[in-house]
Amino acid sequence: MTKDTTAPIYVRPDNTAVITCPHCKLQKTIKTEPFKGPKYKFKAKCSCKNVFTVILEFRKRKRKRTNLRGTYVNHSQDGSSGNIVVRNISVSGLEFTSYDHQDFAVADELTVTFNLDDDHQTEISREVVIRDIRSSSIGCEFAGSGDLDFVGPLGYYVMH
Repeated sequence: MTKDTTAPIYVRPDNTAVITCPHCKLQKTIKTEPFKGPKYKFKAKCSCKNVFTVILEFRKRKRKRTNLRGTYVNHSQDGSSGNIVVRNISVSGLEFTSYDHQDFAVADELTVTFNLDDDHQTEISREVVIRDIRSSSIGCEFAGSGDLDFVGPLGYYVMH
């Protein structure tokens, strides 16, 4: 009996998810209504006796972990500015940490600028709105995010 962790499994629009045993590759479709939150983690035991961790991802968009240094300007607080580290990014938003300034508020409007760690070091400068504040991170949604985000350098970066 081995213990493995699978990659996050994205929940389908019909609230089901397909779990695949990392050992024998047996698949099972489960209903996800009983599970709550943007992520839900549990242990599963396959008929082959393998025990593994399952992480259900309820987010609508793929999110990529990053460690990208950048800056912000908070237009809602008289243009205060500072340094950030983008911790993860999707085509609809990002999460960052900042140690320069801690007076962020939900609905603050910022401009964030950072470079992707792709071959071209592509500079991204986007308007964002703060949607979530946790003790060590700030969750933001891109202002005016839409289908165009899938076709540009940011969409390519996140999806590959």
